[in-house]
Amino acid sequence: MKNKSLKHTFEKYIHLSVLIFVVSNLIFTRSFVGLEIFGFRLGEYIVLIGFLHLTFLSIKFLKFKKSSEYILFSYIYFYFLLQVLFTGAEFLNSYVYKAASFIGMISFYFIGLKFPQKYLNSNRLYKSLFLLIPTIYMFGSSKYPKFISDFFTQYSDKFEYIKASDVLMALVIVVFIYNNSGKDNLVYIATFVFIPLFLPILLYLSRGSFVALLVFLILEISALRKQLILNKVKTLIFTFVAVIIFIVSTFNIYGNLSFEKNNPLLNEELKITQNQVLQENLEDLLSRRNYIGVIFSLYFDDGVLKSTDGTLNWRLDIWQDLLKDQNQKNKLIFGYGYNEILPVMADPSEPGRWGGDGLNENIHNYFLNIFARGGVPLFLLFIFLHVSFLTKWRKRNKNLRLLNFIAPLLIASFFDVSMEGVQFPFNYYFFIGTFLAKKN
Repeated sequence: MKNKSLKHTFEKYIHLSVLIFVVSNLIFTRSFVGLEIFGFRLGEYIVLIGFLHLTFLSIKFLKFKKSSEYILFSYIYFYFLLQVLFTGAEFLNSYVYKAASFIGMISFYFIGLKFPQKYLNSNRLYKSLFLLIPTIYMFGSSKYPKFISDFFTQYSDKFEYIKASDVLMALVIVVFIYNNSGKDNLVYIATFVFIPLFLPILLYLSRGSFVALLVFLILEISALRKQLILNKVKTLIFTFVAVIIFIVSTFNIYGNLSFEKNNPLLNEELKITQNQVLQENLEDLLSRRNYIGVIFSLYFDDGVLKSTDGTLNWRLDIWQDLLKDQNQKNKLIFGYGYNEILPVMADPSEPGRWGGDGLNENIHNYFLNIFARGGVPLFLLFIFLHVSFLTKWRKRNKNLRLLNFIAPLLIASFFDVSMEGVQFPFNYYFFIGTFLAKKN
């Protein structure tokens, strides 16, 4: 009896620790996972745990072969091992796991799947999430308390303001939980208060994340349409409230209602971000472009897809060079592997791709990164993995509502390095697990 009580107490503290970690991850993002412990960053420990967990799951699959739950996860892991072997990489080389971190992070799905639902269905959680919104809004507006920034400056490898993709992540999680709570008032607050509040921030910081949030809003309204139509008066009132909140938030973020970027704090943050990606020869690219035939900022110049938007043009330049290089080196089928930085990012003729600090090696596209590292087999395995999430949700809930959570976050990751980090994929897979553990 005593042992049972001790076990219960131990599990309680473990679950509480996981919950605290998740919340800290959502609020402090990159700065949090950069905390140094015994000479290593917290994020490095997380990636290590992810790979160890994936190893355990794959061994379990080989031993029992009863649960289809582990099949795709195991196939992804075994394919990774084969790539390491056939490309001559060293299993003890830490860069291999850094380059393949997007693989190790998928195992946190099972942490979410096994996480007790009582922690995710309580009124206490709903109240806590309500407090998370103004916190993320303040941090997303670059209004960071000095004592917190000082702490991370001292104890983390870097202090970084919360990025647009991480703002999107926190918002989508909160709104999705509220809108699936079955509580009418929470649904209206999440949809008509929280989303309009954050639209101006994401529009200011990242058009990719802004579009992702718009897609999320459209999907949620579509899913809630019967409820919204049934309560016409309430919907009309909240729609008016949403417009007011959007206007007030726009003025707060922009300092005007003409969407001119005059916010000095956010401009400084954008300047830092752009310095990490914009290259010196970008000015040359922009000066030589032909504006004839521009559609949604996109146009073709001598058969090359380009954009009138500087940062998007930078990305398009990398992506097309990547695919061209893969084709020339016969890497389209099985990819480059994980030995070293992708060649397109180490091209000496394109020094701007390294970023202002010379450390950038990300191609800013989750899907192309998977394809570049693992080729066609790995790309298909990840597609099947996400389809399996939707299939499992549909079997349990008779709808595809989980797509509302997955789609906007993957859209944002199409233009960002979010999935090559730690905090974003951890939150992504953990919460997919928690959502699939619950039957609505």
